[in-house]
Amino acid sequence: MKAIFQIILSSFRAAMVSLIPYLFFRSAWIVFIVVNNNYELIPYEDIATIDILLGKIFPVLLTCTLAYHLSFHFFDERLLVTSLALTMFLIFSGYITKTENGLILSDAFVLDDAVFVPVMVCLGYFLVNRYVKYKLIHTRVVNPVLEGAINGMMPHLVVFMGIGALYYLFGQYTFQALVDIIAQWPTGIQAYLHTLIIHITWLSGIHGAAAYYTFFDSSFVSDIYVTNMSFSMFFDVFVIYGGAGSTWSLIISILLFSNMKYARTLAKLSIPFAIINVNELLVFGLPIIFNPILAIPFVLVPLANHLFAQMWVTALDITVVRDSIEWVTPSLLDSYLVTGGSVKAMLLQIVTIGMGVLIYMPFVRKYTNTSNDSLLNTLIRKLRFSYAVPVQKEVTFMGMHDELVAQQDKLNQSLKEILAGELKMYYQPQFDSKTLKMVGVESLLRLESEHRPNSPDFIQHFENAKIGEYIDKWVVDAVENDVKNQSVFKNFDLKISLNLNVDSLSDRKFISEVIKQLSSYPVLFEITESIYSQHVELVSESVGILREAGFKVAIDDFGTGYSSLSMLGALDADVIKLDRIFLKQANNVKGKELYRSVVSTLKRLGFTVVSEGIETDEELDFVRSCNVDVLQGYYFSRAINIEELELYFSDEEASAQVSAQHFTMTN
Repeated sequence: MKAIFQIILSSFRAAMVSLIPYLFFRSAWIVFIVVNNNYELIPYEDIATIDILLGKIFPVLLTCTLAYHLSFHFFDERLLVTSLALTMFLIFSGYITKTENGLILSDAFVLDDAVFVPVMVCLGYFLVNRYVKYKLIHTRVVNPVLEGAINGMMPHLVVFMGIGALYYLFGQYTFQALVDIIAQWPTGIQAYLHTLIIHITWLSGIHGAAAYYTFFDSSFVSDIYVTNMSFSMFFDVFVIYGGAGSTWSLIISILLFSNMKYARTLAKLSIPFAIINVNELLVFGLPIIFNPILAIPFVLVPLANHLFAQMWVTALDITVVRDSIEWVTPSLLDSYLVTGGSVKAMLLQIVTIGMGVLIYMPFVRKYTNTSNDSLLNTLIRKLRFSYAVPVQKEVTFMGMHDELVAQQDKLNQSLKEILAGELKMYYQPQFDSKTLKMVGVESLLRLESEHRPNSPDFIQHFENAKIGEYIDKWVVDAVENDVKNQSVFKNFDLKISLNLNVDSLSDRKFISEVIKQLSSYPVLFEITESIYSQHVELVSESVGILREAGFKVAIDDFGTGYSSLSMLGALDADVIKLDRIFLKQANNVKGKELYRSVVSTLKRLGFTVVSEGIETDEELDFVRSCNVDVLQGYYFSRAINIEELELYFSDEEASAQVSAQHFTMTN
């Protein structure tokens, strides 16, 4: 149950992000309408249809986007799910009503249906497909799209009838009895309940004021509440600044206390809309809805404003000289106009906004500190890159689709692990096949925690999040530092292999910096076969640049992909590293012959061949008989840190090289 709730939550957030372009445009349109009403640039009759539709289309868009994102988790046929959700919303929500003049878009409150219907449709599809194993087509001879559409007919019908029955059975029930009871309560209690309900409703993605005025008796809002001020006037002027949740307090708090680039950008974009008390961009964009951290101050700040302003409006005897004011009137200006220029009222607004900033502050900091991009900033500072990092890629939750939530959590955990431990370079020795003398090392990144090296599983998480280049930058710096300062690299002719991921290879600036850094050192760059085969054009271009600069390039893990043989003639590289999977399969006559043939073919094509993963005497004898050039594996040595590598060489100071036998005896 908890997992389903998390899926619904993450899907709702993703849906809100998908709607940001619409929300931005609608906010901009409201600004235009305000200006147009004051200056009559265009007759309203000419743009009335656009104005009405922009307001009414939101429930339809929410239904579609929420159904689409939910379908990632519950059903493969996303178009079927989305179309059914939209159909059921239009039929059952009351969004379209029939009148004497035909079908019209009603003014009914339907945002609750826009959330309820997609959730129920997706859950319905999930349950039907899990417990009803009936399919009209079992063969795959037909077009897969047609097969999915036909097999989707049964769950389509069952879900439609099930949700239709729910609307028929429960649609008639209302909360009218509770509404009538609340309407009898004193105005003061109703006022605080009004503030609370509006903001709690916003947290579910539903427009708070619209929901309240639809379901509750709002006649009390015109009653005199404080001094000579009605509650609606008091609420608009002294409780919510810039929109629900006291938007100005949130914007200022983000700009003062957050280094989260996504949030700061959104806060800046929201400023012109907050001026006229429109806050959807910030509420849906961060998002605040279904956000367990920011939800607390979003409700708490308006309640605190309500109590604080009520006390001080009474104490300072702030009165109004007009009965109403446009809801789009900016904060400070609204208090100035309604009070006839009272400085006390304006100062009260400033103090209240400041109080809201202080309430938001710890929550904004916590939200920032738990976000991936904040952790990444800390990591960048810890790794101390020697040259400028390109414009930071956003790694926030909202930068990804909801189907990647699990991967994002892993990335978050990986960042914390790196910050808690220490990254270090380890080196696995490589030996000449004929002389068994060490000729090189492969640089391997390790994360030391409690003085134990661990294989860095986080690298894959970084690459999935498209930020693998950050790790590559650190590796390049670390290798350069070792080559420049460690005697083992100064005194012995060792080739150093260094692996690059696809993000680094696609960054021309990174390639240029690497060439500049390492051009005077004996470095060989490794690229995995899978990266080469999946990004042939991109990798070939980068490899060409590196080879023109004098570097040799190796294809790592050769034999693990499906395009090895077809790639042989096109590989723009100098060295091929045969993966251990090849060697493990050489345990019979066919496997041995295949390995021997591959080595022979590669050597005839001019490649230097490295045999990886050697672990036994039998494997060593076999690969040497195949005439490979370089040997590498646990048979000789695990990956070791620079101190251990120095120690091996210091034991044989008289020798110009360190033999493989020395390693096998001391490991």
